[in-house]
Amino acid sequence: MTTATMRAGSPGRRRNLAQYVFVAPAVIVLALVVAAPLLYSIYLSFQEYIITYGMGDFAGFANYLAVLSDDFAHVSWVTLKLTVLCVVFEFVIAFGLALLLNQPHLPGRSFYLIVLMIPVLMTPVAVALMFRLMFNPSLGIVNWLISLVGIPPQGWFGDPHLALATVIFVDIWHETSLMLLMLYAGLKAMPSEPVEAARIDGASRLQILRYVTWPLMKPIIMVTLMIRMIAALKSYDLIYMLTQGGPGKATETISFYAYRLGFRFLDIGQAAAVSFILLIVVTLLTLVLLRTMREN
Repeated sequence: MTTATMRAGSPGRRRNLAQYVFVAPAVIVLALVVAAPLLYSIYLSFQEYIITYGMGDFAGFANYLAVLSDDFAHVSWVTLKLTVLCVVFEFVIAFGLALLLNQPHLPGRSFYLIVLMIPVLMTPVAVALMFRLMFNPSLGIVNWLISLVGIPPQGWFGDPHLALATVIFVDIWHETSLMLLMLYAGLKAMPSEPVEAARIDGASRLQILRYVTWPLMKPIIMVTLMIRMIAALKSYDLIYMLTQGGPGKATETISFYAYRLGFRFLDIGQAAAVSFILLIVVTLLTLVLLRTMREN
């Protein structure tokens, strides 16, 4: 290597070193905030750790085998139903509203958008308290309204056959706004030339939606569905505030099951095992969706 080459390479190495120095603080913070708690929870999932007795012996996969019971199968089924129904209904409603808001020359568009954004601006606690009052069996307005048409009062959160459907309804009301915002942003960012060209060629609105808008929106739709699906799989706050997983275990999700094991039964080892299983499921589903997005 000549002296001239060494002189030319030296600034490059200095630039690379500077890049590592600038990135290092972010990497250290991520390691402390994300990696350290994750590794500690994985460590706890292999330990016999009940809070009242303290840390016990190494348990191997005993915690994982213990939690894979009928209870886990039940909460997994409840979580799956809640996730699928919430994501499907929220997407259909949000995409329809986004298409309506994206219509040219729509009067009052900003007003409609602000009103539709109100639910997502509310905290889950406020939403849960509002719907608990509305669905109250004795004092709620919902039972009063259905009594006007001769339907007897219902125990919306107390009836095992109605509780999950009522929770799904509340979730749809609360979370549809987020999907609407993402889909509407995607429609606004979409190039208008293909739609105009299809319109000039005589395509109907349904044909434009099917052959132009939908293919162009597919990446945005996939990202929106992925984000909402991951959030729905981890549903906890609304469940805690509305039903506490009841009546019985009718609305108990995997996240609430982990909470119940850890903070009611004080078995931190099994709670960590359930949390890690949920993390694996969410990660696998995310990888599948990302692969689907790349193929499309």
